[in-house]
Amino acid sequence: MHKEAIKRIAEAPESTQGILTRTYAGKSSPRAAIKAFCMQCVGYSRDDVRNCSAFGCPLHKYRPFKSD
Repeated sequence: MHKEAIKRIAEAPESTQGILTRTYAGKSSPRAAIKAFCMQCVGYSRDDVRNCSAFGCPLHKYRPFKSD
């Protein structure tokens, strides 16, 4: 695993370290990888993922936790 990935995992909240580790190791589903990306993008807040306003992001319609 690349040292940048290890650094990002170490800096993440403990609750998201598992999904990040699996994703960086290539052992997660595409859906889990999207979840990991979105969580990193918004600073690990589920509410911020749910309320994401980055409509230009190609993953926006696939983000987890959305209510629509």
